[in-house]
Amino acid sequence: MPVERRGLLHAAACDTCYSAYDGRKSAEAANKAFTTWARRVGVIEDLPAAPPWMTGPKISSADHLLESDG
Repeated sequence: MPVERRGLLHAAACDTCYSAYDGRKSAEAANKAFTTWARRVGVIEDLPAAPPWMTGPKISSADHLLESDG
């Protein structure tokens, strides 16, 4: 990460991660601090839920062959 993209939020996230490693804070706190920083600087982003057509039932090629042979 370029130094210019670091700041107070980055320092706080690093401190929380180091504290979690040492057992002074929870892993959940470290995860929250890191993801907050990463979202703020655009390293990660929240994506909308997948549209229903992407998560619907899967049709295998074998199922397709059975339908056309019938």
